[in-house]
Amino acid sequence: MTMYDNTEEIGMNERSALLDFPGADELAAAGLVEPLSEPALARVLAEVEAAVATEGITAATGSTGRGGLKAGGGTVTPIRGPSRRRRVLIGMLTTAAVAAGVVTYTHPGTTPSSTGTHSGVRADTATVFLDDISTVAATQSAATGKYWKSHTTVADTYISQSMQYYVVTNGKAATKGKRPDWQIGPKDLDWKGLEQLTTDPAQLLALLQTPPRPKSISPFDQAATLLSDSPASPKLRAGLFKAMAGLKAVKLVGQVKDSTGRAGTAVEFAEAKSVGRVIVDPKTSAILEYTFTWTAGPSKGKVTLHTVLSSGFTDKIG
Repeated sequence: MTMYDNTEEIGMNERSALLDFPGADELAAAGLVEPLSEPALARVLAEVEAAVATEGITAATGSTGRGGLKAGGGTVTPIRGPSRRRRVLIGMLTTAAVAAGVVTYTHPGTTPSSTGTHSGVRADTATVFLDDISTVAATQSAATGKYWKSHTTVADTYISQSMQYYVVTNGKAATKGKRPDWQIGPKDLDWKGLEQLTTDPAQLLALLQTPPRPKSISPFDQAATLLSDSPASPKLRAGLFKAMAGLKAVKLVGQVKDSTGRAGTAVEFAEAKSVGRVIVDPKTSAILEYTFTWTAGPSKGKVTLHTVLSSGFTDKIG
C-alpha cells in the first residue's frame, strides 16, 4: 500500500484527501509554479498562523503515537482523513496565496512545452515581470532614422526629428503640424530632449512621481506613451520599465490577447476614475496595445484603444 493509497485507513486515497479543500481545482489547474517571494510568503504564513490560532490547534504532550512528530518534549498528532479543519486551513492558505498577488506568465526566452510541463511558467508580481522585460528591452538593437514610424490599426504615423507630425491613410500623406511633446513628470520633451533624458530607473521613477501638473496624464500613462509611441533608446526603455515597476498599484494581469489576437502579457494601473493597461510582447518588450478605460465620472465606460502593429525608425514617409 503506497502513501497515496491508504483507502482502508481513512476511507479515501490520500491524494484525494489532500486535494479535498476549497480552491483545490483552481490550484491544480495552475500547474507547476515557482515559490512565492519572501514578502508574499510572509503574508501567506501570517494568514495561516492566524487561522491556526482561531481553530485552536495545539501540540499534545505525551509519548509519540503512530506517525506522531516529537517537538520540544511533546507530540503533534497528525490529522487523519479529510477533516473539516484541514480543509478549512488549506483553503485559507490557497486564498492567502491568491491574495498575495501570485500570477503566472511565460518567462521571456522560454517557449511553451508540448509535453504538458510548465517549464516556461512562473509565479510572479508586476515588479518581477517588468524587471524581466527591462532586461529584454536593454538587449534590443539600437537604431536611428529621420522619422519614427508607428503602424497602427488606424493609420501609419510619422514623427520627424523636428517633431513634425504626418499621417498616411490610403497611401496619402497629410501633415498634421507639430506633434505635442512627450511628457514625463515636470518635463515636456521633444526628440532631442528625449535623447538627453536620464536612463536611470530611480531618477525616472522620481520624475514620474512628481506631483501632477494641470492636465497632466498619470505616471503610468506617461511611461506607457514613451514606451509605445516614441523613439526611446533601448537603454531608456529598459529604465522606463523598471521605473514603471516602482509605481504603486501596478498589477500583473497575466497572459492575454490584444484586439488583433496577438498574445502578450498585460499590466494595469488603477486610479480613482480610470484604469490603464498595456499588453507587452515578453519576447521583444514591444508594447502591443494600450487601453485606457474610464471607471467613474461622466465618461464612465468609455474606452480608448491604441494598437501598435509595428514601430521603428525610417528615413522616408510612405
